[in-house]
Amino acid sequence: MALKVAVLAAAASAALIASFGPGVSTASANQAKFVRCLANPLTITSVGHGLWGTDERTTVAAINDWQSTASQRVGNYYANWSNALGGNVNCHRDLFKVVCVASATPCRS
Repeated sequence: MALKVAVLAAAASAALIASFGPGVSTASANQAKFVRCLANPLTITSVGHGLWGTDERTTVAAINDWQSTASQRVGNYYANWSNALGGNVNCHRDLFKVVCVASATPCRS
């Protein structure tokens, strides 16, 4: 329990603020949306078994596992894959399994 609290405290203290705007004009700068993201990306590995159709299912599972882990480690507000920065899923197929690694920097919704 103490380790989980320490991880949450470290993640919260590592949060930084990044801003993203649609353009460079003064008008669009005033409309800029501020997004809070963590400093470090979160990487999760998922494994799927079988010969047929596991690439797509394992990719979806990796994203779902990433969201679940982000929710547990830093909170529900940071657990949305579509809000994350640099979301990337790389899959590797062996004979009877597919290994997918999902990596992204959690950002607050």
